[in-house]
Amino acid sequence: MNSPKKARRRTVGKVNSQEDLISQFESGEGVSKKSQQMLDDLKARDKSKESEVHDDPIFKTSSELDRVLVDYIQPQSDNSRYLPVTFAQKADNESIAALDNCVVCEKGILENRLSKDNPRYDAVNLEIEEIKNLAETLKHSELVHPISVWRKNMTDYPIVAGHRRFYAIRFLYGGLIKVKVKIYAEKPRNLNVLRHIENFSRSDLTPPDALNSYAKAVRELESLEGAKMQTERLSLVTSYLGISRTSYFRYDKLYEHFDIVYKLLENKVVTSLIALYEEIKKAEKYNDAERYLNRLADLGKFKRYIPSDVSKKPGRAKQYITMPKVKVTETSAIRRLLTEDVTKLDVGIDWENVNFDDAVALEKVLKSLLVSLSK
Repeated sequence: MNSPKKARRRTVGKVNSQEDLISQFESGEGVSKKSQQMLDDLKARDKSKESEVHDDPIFKTSSELDRVLVDYIQPQSDNSRYLPVTFAQKADNESIAALDNCVVCEKGILENRLSKDNPRYDAVNLEIEEIKNLAETLKHSELVHPISVWRKNMTDYPIVAGHRRFYAIRFLYGGLIKVKVKIYAEKPRNLNVLRHIENFSRSDLTPPDALNSYAKAVRELESLEGAKMQTERLSLVTSYLGISRTSYFRYDKLYEHFDIVYKLLENKVVTSLIALYEEIKKAEKYNDAERYLNRLADLGKFKRYIPSDVSKKPGRAKQYITMPKVKVTETSAIRRLLTEDVTKLDVGIDWENVNFDDAVALEKVLKSLLVSLSK
């Protein structure tokens, strides 16, 4: 009698972890010779293209393209393109209606609910119109330039550049869709430089936002480049930020007085960067730039710099009267001046308050009197 055959023992291979698979891939295990040759060829090609430019900070942070849920993308309040948005905890009408004193950006809703006395109120309205126009474009075409973010964690992706694109997409589709973005593996060292380059590619930044963007980028360069910014400031700033020498001199002069200039721009005391730069340069000729800027802040009104406003050296008071050259068309005017008590005539002069000891004041009175009598 034949004994029954033993069942063959099946050997199940151990499932490798993801880390093991990655390690095998990097070491070449489990990869065909043809695939390995392709990988080696790619590495060799990339090696041949290396250059010293890749030592710059802008190339040191690795990035990739991937899809991220819109709700995970976070606008940054220190970016010049930031809108003071508050997102509803729930997407229901009641939660959205309760939002106040902010910008509302939900699917189908993009509204300015800031107080009208907010200094950014008008600028936010203009920005919203631009975003809605962008949204109309995105209905019919793809996003050519992806939003740039950096991965803080798996549910938090702060925006590096692309706030307008983010608001437009959220306005169109809400937060529960995935969108293709450029993801930096970590926070870029030159974050503000990247922002400035992106923001300055458009000409519609408000004056305070433009100056603030420049200031943050320059402070970052001062940190990145250290002592070189003391000796090579012009070349470094124009090279990194891609701006002209003219723009550099203008913005750097305003940056020199940043604290007070930014407030003047934000409160709309001044609305032109170029005009303010020119007036500061004039004031500096009299070593009076700080006084001039403080005067603007105190008055709350932009007045062009007048050199005569600078305090003059004291001198002797005027002791003589120069007869005004007034054309008298009728001799009767001279007759009345010489024969009548002109202080009794109604000629628009308050004789009780005339200082007869002030030569300058008397000249003005005499001119006004002759003009009145000649009418």
